[in-house]
Amino acid sequence: MRIATFNLWNNPTCWSERIASICATVKAIDADVLALQEVKTYMDGERGIRVAEQIANETGYRWCVFLAYPDSPDEGLAILSHIPLETHDAIWHHDVEEANYCAMRVTFQAAGHTFGLTNVHLNWRSPDIRAAQVRAVREWVGTGERYELLCGDFNDDPQSEIHRDLTGHRWIDVAMHGRGGDEPTLDYRHNPYLKQDALLKQPSRYDWMLLRCVEDDPLILNVEVFGKTSVTDANVVPSDHYGVLLDLDIS
Repeated sequence: MRIATFNLWNNPTCWSERIASICATVKAIDADVLALQEVKTYMDGERGIRVAEQIANETGYRWCVFLAYPDSPDEGLAILSHIPLETHDAIWHHDVEEANYCAMRVTFQAAGHTFGLTNVHLNWRSPDIRAAQVRAVREWVGTGERYELLCGDFNDDPQSEIHRDLTGHRWIDVAMHGRGGDEPTLDYRHNPYLKQDALLKQPSRYDWMLLRCVEDDPLILNVEVFGKTSVTDANVVPSDHYGVLLDLDIS
């Protein structure tokens, strides 16, 4: 089973070319379940087809859940899936502070196992807010399912307090499991949207995939960073972030 996470960069820069590149990239990685962050609500303006639905239509995903932020309805989080989704929810549907409106969650069945997947986009400004958001997400997920995945844009690096918090609560950072993926997802040296800051900022791994299991770990087969190059004739990189994919053996 392949799970992936991808921040789409809700920015008008080269939007028509980038949405084509996003769709081509999503189709190429062919994840069974895909978590998306910074998802613009509508393709054009304030009405019409939703961006998440457009991507699902172009790439063959039957199940698509998009949840707009209640405090910023022009953007939200989305999950696309080839596997039927049993439930979906957002943290803002529960009794949490507005600053913690940062996560959505789905559950699904695969190979006879129940999986929970939580998709997050944490605050970029403040490490204190990120720490509070991680605590809120952990409490919201609770004991969860037998297999839990937590992924998205954490806006921090693996040396951060939030990373220590999560790994200290039995979450495994799959990119540190020896199967690949331990490389920057914010690439100030090579990503054309970030190169102007190359002298000021270091490449960082801000996009993570974490796994937590009640019993035996499923086998982590492969972890990759994707979206580093264009896969369309327009030669446009899809986002300012690279995505992360995880291949699991759940047989």
